[in-house]
Amino acid sequence: MNEPSISIAVQELGVEHPQRAAWANHVKPVFFGSLLLATWLPMGFFLLTSRLEGSMFGYASTRTLLLFLGTAHVPATLFFYLDKDFSEIIRKHKARYIYFPIVLTLATGLLFAFASTMVQAYILLLYWSWQAFHYGRQNTGIYSFVSIAQRGAPPAKFERLVIDLGTWCGIIGTFRILGSGVAPAYLHKTFDTLYWLASFAFVVVLVASVVVYVQNFRRTTPLLTVFYFTLVCFFLPVFLSTEVNIAFFSYAIAHGVQYILFMTVVSLNLDPDASVKPFQTGSAVKLLLLTLVVGFVFYRAGDLKAAEFVTAHAGLLRVVDFLIGAILGATMAHFVVDASAWRLSQSLQRMYIGKRFAFLWPQYHPALKSRSSNTP
Repeated sequence: MNEPSISIAVQELGVEHPQRAAWANHVKPVFFGSLLLATWLPMGFFLLTSRLEGSMFGYASTRTLLLFLGTAHVPATLFFYLDKDFSEIIRKHKARYIYFPIVLTLATGLLFAFASTMVQAYILLLYWSWQAFHYGRQNTGIYSFVSIAQRGAPPAKFERLVIDLGTWCGIIGTFRILGSGVAPAYLHKTFDTLYWLASFAFVVVLVASVVVYVQNFRRTTPLLTVFYFTLVCFFLPVFLSTEVNIAFFSYAIAHGVQYILFMTVVSLNLDPDASVKPFQTGSAVKLLLLTLVVGFVFYRAGDLKAAEFVTAHAGLLRVVDFLIGAILGATMAHFVVDASAWRLSQSLQRMYIGKRFAFLWPQYHPALKSRSSNTP
């Protein structure tokens, strides 16, 4: 989910409806509390993984569930294609929502099936950097949602800047964490140097975040403060350890659980008017099935390479390589689709997302008026 231009999305249309306000007052804290837990719990679990392993009952099953959710959030994007309210957006932007994702998925699959391991390594490096950037866009989007809901205004310029800078530090640091295992040996020293530079830069970002917070102290709230420092520190695990559970899975799975929560709200189609059916369970079931079924394929596809019946046949190995590459391409297609679906500078997306999250802004009309903006 990318940063929405919520500043143009919420246009005041009159006196707040008391029924809508009462409904929203109950739902809003539940949503924000769930969003914080979706971030903290996966991070806390993996940050404490060395202490929990072997001493916590159900540790292995909990870890498996979290890893599954970290992968399964990607096919949750398919819900947009099943939602009739989103169909007009797809029709008007077929290149972005249909043609490009198909080409990217097939092309990445073919590259993994027929290209050299060197080419595969560079594809993975591109993917991991894009993935971290995608995480950062969701972070700024989340902070924008909370900022508008809490103080009726978008984040300050420098608040967004420090969150973005933290993301770039995370991107650079990730090369050493994930890239060293696949990249050519001649890149390892470069990755080490970049990691230490990013570590120093991240400390500077943390200091700057405190300065920016003090400057905006009169405009903040306790909840907004918690979200601000949570999102500023989102990539901190990268610099706490080089062990992949801590330095990657901790925040990657937090991102996935956040996204599933947002898509759950989208699928439920919450309506702040109590006289209308409050949610749509049928749509939520569609999302659940997509997450479980397609998510299982995404999660377990890599295991096929170790299957005896696959390793015994070169042709089947090629097919499995194509499948793994296609899943990687589909994940990158998720980045592309997601960046557009949540772009509230576009009128249709603004109407769609505005209605689904109207409970965050009960003083504003859920069908948001159209205005031009250059902010993504």
